[in-house]
Amino acid sequence: MPDGGIAEDILVDSLYAYHTGNPIYLRIGSRWNNKRIGVLKNVTIQNFYAEITEEKPDAGYVYEGPIEDNPRNVSPSSIVGLENMKIENIILRNIEISYPGKGNPNYAFRGVSPKDLESIPEMAEAYPEFSQFKELPAWGVFVKNANNITFDNVKLIARDQDYRPAIVLDKVNGHTLKGVRVIEKGVKSKKQIIKHNTK
Repeated sequence: MPDGGIAEDILVDSLYAYHTGNPIYLRIGSRWNNKRIGVLKNVTIQNFYAEITEEKPDAGYVYEGPIEDNPRNVSPSSIVGLENMKIENIILRNIEISYPGKGNPNYAFRGVSPKDLESIPEMAEAYPEFSQFKELPAWGVFVKNANNITFDNVKLIARDQDYRPAIVLDKVNGHTLKGVRVIEKGVKSKKQIIKHNTK
């Protein structure tokens, strides 16, 4: 919803996605909205399995998308509103997403310190595309400027090690994490959920 529109009361159920670049991207922006407040709320995504590739997912297609503006590591799923336009009431239920991992801080880096998280630009007027922020601080799910987010039976898998944590919640007011499982190859002890300015 980058242009002041309203999207609400949406159910996405029973999907399988393979060799894709990004599985979930919910975004509010402010491009051509003439100061109207966009709305994105009451969305449930459930019974969903996805495998994310580290390669260009549409390589060789008849209509192939552009090469992305690198450097960056593989993008996480993202739920990103604006300071004055929060995404609200999102439920992720019975979700399993397998990521390649391999995030390399020497290639592109975004830390989880308050300074690093505050440095992520709003990009309110940009076209809504999942790689628009370039490097994000999570390998699994990044949530910013949102109210009432629920993770219910969510499994995130990194097929190889990544320098980033699995989940980052930034400026989230109200969240439930129930049955969240994180598997990162070769990692037994790591803080996988980071919260900043989050209640």
